[in-house]
Amino acid sequence: MVKNDLIDRYIYAVTKHMKSAMKKDVAAELETIIQDMLEERCEDVIPTERDIKVVLTELGTPDELASKYKGETQDCYYYYQPH
Repeated sequence: MVKNDLIDRYIYAVTKHMKSAMKKDVAAELETIIQDMLEERCEDVIPTERDIKVVLTELGTPDELASKYKGETQDCYYYYQPH
């Protein structure tokens, strides 16, 4: 597992405006996705800073990714609005 400040900052930027419970789940999911992408890209070689930047770029900007997660949750919940 690659630990890197860029990865941590990226995940923070994606999750910073999410509710606590969702934030933990999304952060864990992103960590797994990023690690899998790095493993696929680099195989047995330790990823370089450039490899990490490429993977994060492929995922999109933090704002783009955060909006995708927000869109998923809005589709999943029924909001009751009293009259």
